[in-house]
Amino acid sequence: YQGVYPVKCNQDRFIIEDIVKFGSSFRFGLEAGSKPEILLAMSCLCKGNPEAFLVCNGFKDSEYISLALLGRKLELNTVIVLEQEEELDLVIDLSQKMNVRPVIGLRAKLRTKHSGHFGSTSGEKGKFGLTTIQILRVVRNLRQAGMLDCLQLLHFHIGSQIPSTALLSDGVAEAAQLYCELVRLGAHMKVIDIGGGLGIDYDGSKSGESDLSVAYTLEEYAEAVVASVRFVCDQKSVKHPVICSESGRAIVSHHSVLIFEAVSAVKQHANPDDIQFLLEGEEVRADYEDLYAAVMRGDRESCFLYVDQLKQRCVEGFKDGSLSIEQLASVDGLCESVLKAIGASDPVHTYNINLSVFTSIPDFWGIDQLFPIVPIHKLDQRPGARGILSDFTCDSDGKIDKF
Repeated sequence: YQGVYPVKCNQDRFIIEDIVKFGSSFRFGLEAGSKPEILLAMSCLCKGNPEAFLVCNGFKDSEYISLALLGRKLELNTVIVLEQEEELDLVIDLSQKMNVRPVIGLRAKLRTKHSGHFGSTSGEKGKFGLTTIQILRVVRNLRQAGMLDCLQLLHFHIGSQIPSTALLSDGVAEAAQLYCELVRLGAHMKVIDIGGGLGIDYDGSKSGESDLSVAYTLEEYAEAVVASVRFVCDQKSVKHPVICSESGRAIVSHHSVLIFEAVSAVKQHANPDDIQFLLEGEEVRADYEDLYAAVMRGDRESCFLYVDQLKQRCVEGFKDGSLSIEQLASVDGLCESVLKAIGASDPVHTYNINLSVFTSIPDFWGIDQLFPIVPIHKLDQRPGARGILSDFTCDSDGKIDKF
């Protein structure tokens, strides 16, 4: 096993340097998906284990491929993974011009599909990868160029947060069959790169039905991968490959904690002060009496109905000018009192927090990512109120209301 860390997950220098440093004895490498990332990865891996992989994914132009080939001249274990068929011509042309023998991988577009929230790049219509027809053309072109021995790695990616080992085993088994076929066609295959997808149980449910959880442990994940690869390779009498993975969130998601201050708290429903104005208007007297009667009977369903009816009538009266602001406030207070009396009031505190959701927790806003959020004070007290965290920005989306 030789894993790589995808630097796109967190490009902070101290993180990547530590991963290279502490992963050196395990031949642990890096994965890059763009020109800035490959420069970053090359500078860090110069101090790492020379056998550690530098896996080059993503869209590639001539500059990107030249950098990857330069990495091989610097004796880095660089692998250029073909995401598109057109990239092969550039690799062949530039490697001849630079007099470098490349190590080439290809990304397969598997039929196995991850149907969850994070699986949109998987399956036959996924964003990246080569179809079986394109793979055969790549093999043929490499053979004609006398470079079929350069093809040594097969890569695939089912999607992030793979929910179950059943789906994982299915995808790995399909990829292993492809790997064995490439061996049969004459490629000098050595590595199967299973991509990312090792999930994290964010919501604590340990469920394969949730996009924010997974139904397996790290050990079960590893066992599913190894068993699937071994079974297919033994069946086809193919030498077991080096297994590579590109787990990002599973490596770094736990490494940091964001601590922020709640500077004030506001109750969403204030206690009513005075209801003397309510009875001054004849138009709402009937609704009020119906509501009062329902409260005295303890009829919850009717209370809900009459609260809504009373509020709606009073809002309409306020809009046409027949009700004052004091009367409207009085009605709101009365309705809240009634809901509280029948046990239906659900007071919510809004906590103003000293951060920006868009800057510090953009995934919550952008893709509904759930993060564990806990208080750091009063941990000896049982929570007694529901809350919403509202940031200091003026944007209405700058809040956290799912926990």
